[in-house]
Amino acid sequence: MTHLSMAGPGGVGTTARSRSLLVGTAAGAAVATVVNAALWVGGLAADASFLVTLPTGDTMQVGIVEVVLKTVLAFAVGTVLLALAVRRSHRWVRAVLVAAMLVAVLTTGGPLSNAHDTATGVLLAAMHLVTGATFVVTASRVATRPA
Repeated sequence: MTHLSMAGPGGVGTTARSRSLLVGTAAGAAVATVVNAALWVGGLAADASFLVTLPTGDTMQVGIVEVVLKTVLAFAVGTVLLALAVRRSHRWVRAVLVAAMLVAVLTTGGPLSNAHDTATGVLLAAMHLVTGATFVVTASRVATRPA
């Protein structure tokens, strides 16, 4: 009978925890992506323009591709930071979770102030909150699981 050690530089169960963290946050990313895509489709049905003014002064229409890519990108960045924090301590994990929620809340100001119509601003801001809240819930569950 062979026995594979799961011990790593971060302690016992590091490999299993990393795999669990990646699977868990990938599932969370999928949920957030589906919800945000549904918000986008619902916005189209409600005649939201999804036009925003960029910092350069140019106007851009936010499409489904941008919504999906930015949701997945936000989860990817959060997952990398969470994976690093898990190796350090529970305090670092809490810091990442708090930072994620702060980023989600603070970035709602962009769509609310730069959207060409109220529906667009509210929907895009809601997508920021959905992504942040889904990440925090998912990350808190996978990061606190026993290894």
